[in-house]
Amino acid sequence: MCDTHVMTIQISGPTFDPSTTEAVVFDIGGVFTYPRYQPVQAKLTELGLPLPDDVVSYRIAHHAGVCALSDAKRPTEESNPDFWAVYDQAYAQVLQVPEHSRHQLRVAMRTRWDWVHEKNVASFHQLAKTGIPLAVVSNNDGSAPEQMSDFGVCQVGVGDLPEVAAIVDSTLEGVSKPDPAIFQPALTALGLDPAKVLYIGDTVHADVVGALNAGMQVAQLDPFEHHAHYEHSRLVDLQQLVTALS
Repeated sequence: MCDTHVMTIQISGPTFDPSTTEAVVFDIGGVFTYPRYQPVQAKLTELGLPLPDDVVSYRIAHHAGVCALSDAKRPTEESNPDFWAVYDQAYAQVLQVPEHSRHQLRVAMRTRWDWVHEKNVASFHQLAKTGIPLAVVSNNDGSAPEQMSDFGVCQVGVGDLPEVAAIVDSTLEGVSKPDPAIFQPALTALGLDPAKVLYIGDTVHADVVGALNAGMQVAQLDPFEHHAHYEHSRLVDLQQLVTALS
């Protein structure tokens, strides 16, 4: 659990009502993909530090870092050089990296987000089969459509993967979460009132705040209960979402 004594973002009450949800929009990072853990694993080995018993520990470390961002007093702009320092500290702490070695881990942590969460992808495919309209909105590097295809998640238009109404990439759009404008292309493609559209992401500062600012419903993916001290809607995984909307 991350510390609860510093709270800069307050979200009151539930923000997801399955009975009024007519479409779902997804983030990519922390939902379908995670930072590649192998470079971090290699750096731990190089430093002579013990490796986690299970690779899931690297996912736990990611979500601990996300929670640290939620709780810390820090700028909300992800492009700020200091933004990820809080995340890095929490990530390293979960892996039990000594304070004096954590700076050496940071370079290894700046890696590709191509570790696919296969269970969440499978649940997404299950949800797609129900016929509910879907879309993707991500703060990304311009390659979100290719990522969704390469990782076997979805595509815009007819093909071998589930079809979505839009895949919106912040670099291509020139605007990023939490700015509500980034959600507009997806909402336009879906043709629905934002209040009837649910957004799924793993962060508070970008995903929860951004979606609420756009007038959407939102539920945070919080698989290890790091955000239990927050009041907004949270889900353990996408299978829980499938069950809620069935």
